[in-house]
This record gives sequence, structure tokens and C-alpha cells, in this order.
Amino acid sequence: MSPSLKKLLFAKQFRSIIAAVAGLLCAYFIANSTLGKVVEVNALDVQFRIAQNTRTPDTNIVILTIDQNSLQYFKRTARISWPWPRDFYALTTQYLANAGAKAIVYDFQFTEPDEERTNSVGNTDSLFGTSIRTAGIVYLAAILTHQEEEDQPGDPLVKFPSVASTVQETEHYSFDKAYSPLIQFQDGAKGVGVVNFIPDEDGVYRNIPLRYSYQGKQLYALSYHVYSDLFGTAASIDQLVQSPYLVYWYGKGGPDGVFKYYSIHSVIVSAFKATAGMVPDVPPATFKDKIVFIGSNAPSLFDLKNTPFTYLEPYPGVEIHATAMSNYLNKDFIHELSFHWILFISLLLSAVISYLSNYFENIVISTSGLIITAVLFFFAVTQLFLRELIWIHAVFPLFSMVLTYVISIGWNFATEGRNKRQIQKIFGQFVNPHVVKQLSADPERVELGGEEVEASIMFSDIEGFTSISETKKPKELVEFLNNYFSTANDIFFKHDGTIDKFIGDAVMVQFGIPLKNPNHRLLATRAAYEFSRVVYNMTREAREKGEPVFSTRIGINSGTMVVGYIGGRSKKEYTVIGDTVNLASRLEGVNKYYGTSLMISESTATEQVTDEFLLREMDTMRVKGKKLPIKIFEVVCKKEEITELQLKKVQTFEAGLKLYREQHWNDAISMFRTVLNQHPEDFASTMYIERCEEFRKHPPSKDWDGVYVMTSK
Repeated sequence: MSPSLKKLLFAKQFRSIIAAVAGLLCAYFIANSTLGKVVEVNALDVQFRIAQNTRTPDTNIVILTIDQNSLQYFKRTARISWPWPRDFYALTTQYLANAGAKAIVYDFQFTEPDEERTNSVGNTDSLFGTSIRTAGIVYLAAILTHQEEEDQPGDPLVKFPSVASTVQETEHYSFDKAYSPLIQFQDGAKGVGVVNFIPDEDGVYRNIPLRYSYQGKQLYALSYHVYSDLFGTAASIDQLVQSPYLVYWYGKGGPDGVFKYYSIHSVIVSAFKATAGMVPDVPPATFKDKIVFIGSNAPSLFDLKNTPFTYLEPYPGVEIHATAMSNYLNKDFIHELSFHWILFISLLLSAVISYLSNYFENIVISTSGLIITAVLFFFAVTQLFLRELIWIHAVFPLFSMVLTYVISIGWNFATEGRNKRQIQKIFGQFVNPHVVKQLSADPERVELGGEEVEASIMFSDIEGFTSISETKKPKELVEFLNNYFSTANDIFFKHDGTIDKFIGDAVMVQFGIPLKNPNHRLLATRAAYEFSRVVYNMTREAREKGEPVFSTRIGINSGTMVVGYIGGRSKKEYTVIGDTVNLASRLEGVNKYYGTSLMISESTATEQVTDEFLLREMDTMRVKGKKLPIKIFEVVCKKEEITELQLKKVQTFEAGLKLYREQHWNDAISMFRTVLNQHPEDFASTMYIERCEEFRKHPPSKDWDGVYVMTSK
């Protein structure tokens, strides 16, 4: 593993850890803020709504409600307005008790004596008190308060639970005042429970404190008190719940919701009919072994509460007690996952998101990873809640993921932005803008620290530049070079070439760098050939204008080389070094020995190139300082441009070259002269004739291998 790669991996690891820890810490503070807590409980509401109707409340719980129909019924038929006389409740209590109800639970305070009414018989408070005592299954409600009031309505609270609870408080609810029922009601009641509700930060009721402290004595929530009495002890659930108790909500509230509702006027009328020997509208068997909660849902009586299901229907306060009672009976207890597990989950999810964001550094992958992970997490959370009633706090883990993602992406953008600026600074002027865009999108595709790559290098130089410079003024010369190099730029960029540098009138171009491309040999040859044709046309135009004529020599070599950001402390450039580069430079100069303009090495002249271009093998040469010889080729033209004359020239020349290597000097000379007869300008044939004549006079040594040794650069 290269040092630069190790450095990169270390940077990613460091960035991943820092991003995950930072996201985790930020999420922790958000989750514990007021906003975080509100979001948390609202996320829980979503789970309640998803889970609605998956569990059925206990069917032995029914609700008698003082609804708007009941208020209007008695006002219309008996001219009785609210508040009703207590003999209404006496009749209701007697009817339910005689029907065999298991418990009668009033969610009213009955704190003041009833007023005398002309249409009531006897003392209605006395009648109600007697019915409570006779039934023996009635539970009444009290409201506790901290307010200091001289004239506290209701009598002192004297009825306390007889069964001690072991439920552990997470908060202590201590009060010194109570709105309690009249003593004559308390005396006959089986118990008095507290109906205080304490909303969450967003004003929604989700929890019920199970026990309270009142003047140093212990009181229970109304539903919890009823459950304790009916089943002998609360110990059966004390180990499963804590106070305040998180209620499991079954679904929609009200008469059309999950509990069976009865309008109280129908029960009161049924009681009158039963007393008169008539058939009641609501049969007594309806309430056999039922726990009957009595409260109101009429808007004018102001006992509607905000719950997770208020958005569907106003939620009567009495139904909250009924819901809690059903929870106890069915053991529908929500188990809250401990903070240690939440922390572990959050850390794990943050690590996953940090890894995806920092190791892939692709906005699509990172965002997709975040979305998929969040969806899977929410699915798992929802399934655990649906199946096992396990509540996993979602805000901390979700915010951990999101914040880790934001920090990682922000950090990546900052780092990537720096890399992009560096990439654009290095390549912006010398690389195809399309290539720069790809490099900027993925800077890691460039190893600035140095790496070995396979690519093609092209060197181009102007032959005859001295004569041009002598005939032009400085401004004209600069304009000529700018035009020449602009043309080169356009052509090389077109074929994904990277201009390494301009050296006077020379150009060095890379193909397959910085973006690796397996077609670098073909791209280099295409670019060089197109450039040579453009220069040829420029030369023809210069000749027509009477200006100095010039030509371009091009050499291409392919192979492995070292590429990187090379230079001193104050100046560096992205360039290549190695024997492959040096040989490409030599090939550019070799053109003048053979009278050619475009020369490539055998490592460039692969099948891919020969399929598209007509090549002429020129020689097998050994450059100075190298032991191994190489074959060199002239690029003649594209295959679709071949003429019969050109093809015959190449075939005749290569036949002469073969004879030359076999030391058949006279036959070789004959072949090369045949080429010159048709192409008098072919300098290479003239050169080979001179070599053959020299060898004919002075034969080479017996170990001569036909390789020409180039002794100068």
C-alpha cells in the first residue's frame, strides 16, 4: 500500500470517527431539549396511529357518557338543565348495581351539595349517598391541587387506599389541597381516586401518574385504584410499570371509537322504566360483570382532552381512565428501551452513515444510504412496537444519523472543494473541460502523490521555427504561436489529451492521464494524425501567402511511467517521468533522420491502431543508453484514405527493408529506387540507399542484427 493511500485511508477513518461522534453529541443535546422531547412524543403518536386497532381493549369495560343528546333530552322532556339532580345518579347507580356491574366509576367530583329542586323527591344527595353505600362498588374522583384557597369546595378527603402499591415513582407528585366528594359520598364509596392529568410539553396527554402524595398520605390514580381493589393487589403489574404510566392508546376515542359507549339518559330512563315495572331500553344484562366508567363527552362540560387520537375525534377524559384500566387488564404495557440501548443504537447508526458518507464520498450513495438506513430503522422500531410494545426513542438515533450525514457531507464538500480547486488549478488550462469535470466530481481518481500508470506520451515540435522567428516581429511571432497552440489545444482536448507543458515551440501531451483510458494509444494516434493534417493545411496556406513554410514533427510512445505532482516547494506541476517519456521525446527528433512527420513506437502500434491507420515500418533502432532495440513506424494515413499508390509505396518500402536486414544490398537498393521513382520526396528511401551502398563497400560485422544504433539525441 502506497504512503499516499495509507494517508488517505487514515484521513477517512479519522473523518468518519469525528463525524460520528460529533453527530452523536449534537443529537444527544437536541433529543434532550424541549423541541427534541416534543418531536419524540409526536413520533410515538405516529406509532400509536400505525398500531391502532391491532389490539382490542377489554370488552368488560364500558362507558356511560353524559353527551349532548342526554343534556338535550332532559331539558326537552323534563325541563331539567345541567347540573342534574343527584337522584339521576342514584337511579343510575342502583340500576347498574342491580344489573351485576363489577364496578361503577364516576369521573365527577361531586364537591358541593345539590340544590333543592321542585321536581325532585326528597334530598337528592341523601338518595345518591344511600345508593353508593348500598351498591358497594362505586368509585369517586378527586382533583388534587397546590392552590391555597380559603373556601375549598367539597369536604376534606378522608378516603384512602387500603392496598399499598410498590410502583416506583420517577417523579414525585405531592399536593396539599383537594377537590374531593362530599363526606356522605366518600363514606359509602369503595374508593376515591385521583383524576389529575399532566400533559406533555406539547399539551397532549399521554401519561398518568399512578400514585400521588396528599398531605403525607398516598393516593392512587382513579383507574389504578379500581384495578387494585378489584384484583386484590396491584402487585401483579407493579413490576411491569412505572409512574407516570405511559398509556397505550388503542385507537379512536368517543362513541364511534374502540370502547362501547352508552348515552346516560338511556340508562336513567331504563332505570325509571324498571322501577315502574316496564321493560328497560337498555337491558340490565348489558352491564353484567362490567366495569362501568361514567363521565362526559359533551363539549359544553369541558372534559375533552388532547391525546394521540384527538385528530380523529374529541377524546373524553373518562375514556383515558377506561383506556388505562384496559391496559392493566390486558397487560398492554409499553416497555421503554433503556438509554444505554438507545445510545448503542445511535452510535451504530451514526457509524454506518459516517462510513457511507466518508468512504464513498458520493452524494447519491450517501443520501441513499441515509434514507435506506432511516427507513429500515423506522420499520424495525414500528415492528417492535406493533408486536412487542417496545418503545424505542427514535429522535436520538434519527438525529444522530442526520447530523452525522450533514457533518460528513459538509466536511467532504469542504475537502472536496479544496481538492476540486487544486484539480482545476492543475488541469484547468491543459485538460479537456469534460475531463476536468470528471476529476472534480471524483478527485480521488487522481493520485497527486505519484503512481505508476500505463499511458501514451506525444511530443510535437515545429520544424523550421527558426526561419519563422527571423521573419516575424515579436508581436507577430507570439500571435503565430498562440494560433498554433490554440489549434493544438482544440484537437488534443477533442481526443481527451492532457497538455503537460509548452516548451518554446514544442508541446508535450499525455493520453490516458489523469483519467485512465485503455484506448490511450488510439486516441494519441488520432490526435497526432489530425494535428499533422491541420498543420499541413496551415503550411500550404503559408506557402500561398509567401510566408515561411514550416512543418511539425510528432513522436508517440506508450508504456508505463510515473505520474505525479512534481516540483520544488514553491512550484510544482503535474507531469510524467520515465524511459517511456524519454523515448517519446527521442521519436519526435527521429523524424528528421527519416524525413517523416509522425512517428510511433511498436508499443503504440497495436492492433487497435493498425486497424484504423496505415503504418509504414521505418526501422529497428536502439537509442543511446538503451540495450533493447525497438521498431518504429510512420503513420501514413487512415485506412479509409488509402490510395493504391500509397499502399504500393508502403509495401515496396517494407520489402526493401526486409532485403536490407537480410544484407541483400543490391536488391534492397532496387526496391528503394522503385519507391523513389514514384515518390521522389521520400527521404527515407534515399537514406536507405545510402546505407546499403555504405554497407556494400564496408560490410557490417557477422553479428549485425539489422538494428540501427542512434548515437545522438
